[in-house]
Amino acid sequence: MTDTMPSEFASIRSISVPSGKNDRESSGLELVSKVGAVLDALERSGELTATELAAATGEPLSSIYRLLRSLNGIGWLDKGIRRGGYRLGLHFLTVGAALEDSIDIREAALPSLRRLVAETGATSFLCIRRAGRAVCVERIEGTAVRSLALELGNSLPLYSGAAPRALLAYLPVAEQLTVLRDSVPLPGDPVAPSPAAILADAELSRSAGYTVSDEDVTPGIAALGAPVFDHAGDLAAAISISGLQAQVLGDHAEANIALIQTAAAAVSGALGNPLPGGKPIVR
Repeated sequence: MTDTMPSEFASIRSISVPSGKNDRESSGLELVSKVGAVLDALERSGELTATELAAATGEPLSSIYRLLRSLNGIGWLDKGIRRGGYRLGLHFLTVGAALEDSIDIREAALPSLRRLVAETGATSFLCIRRAGRAVCVERIEGTAVRSLALELGNSLPLYSGAAPRALLAYLPVAEQLTVLRDSVPLPGDPVAPSPAAILADAELSRSAGYTVSDEDVTPGIAALGAPVFDHAGDLAAAISISGLQAQVLGDHAEANIALIQTAAAAVSGALGNPLPGGKPIVR
């Protein structure tokens, strides 16, 4: 590798720093690098012995033993099932839970919601489930028509609209039945579909991978929705686009379906879902 650098960095090289400080910093960085290599190896393999870790990291066995004792002592590593084996400790479950809690689903979804508006001109929505309703937690206004049906903070029943239907379609059947038992028909909604019709629509939507709302919320307005899954493969939210029927379900229907599914997969990926397309993880 050629030892060249921009002139502004060359002057930094000539700055005199006490050798003791340099040595301490270098030693600290080297230790961090070794710890990182050990943790990465265990994350990939699940459980390894000191000998296996030495082979995986290229570190001397004596160094690995010292690291294992230290990391085990602070709770970063636990003794494994195999004799002499080590695995990541419970400390990382705590760290992972804190990280999970810090992930804002709205922040994860915003780039995809904005892209949907730019690509379709329709209004985009992010909804989460609260009991038998879908609550709008983010809305990016489209350019074609302004719908007042689902304002930010408002909600719809899970059988009405594209994002709510996506939330219902991907619930376990037992939860679907509970939702329908508790919320259908809703007071003041005499034209609510029957539970049987709702369940049939949910099954079709789940098979298709997207949902369609065609004037069932507002006359002349249609919507397409898709589910969002978190890192564990659990249903986290749903996104949708809504606009004039011809705009959403007209000549560009197939393209819009692909866009909403791609956007939902992108949001799932931002939440840590490891599967292509942001799918639920089958256990």
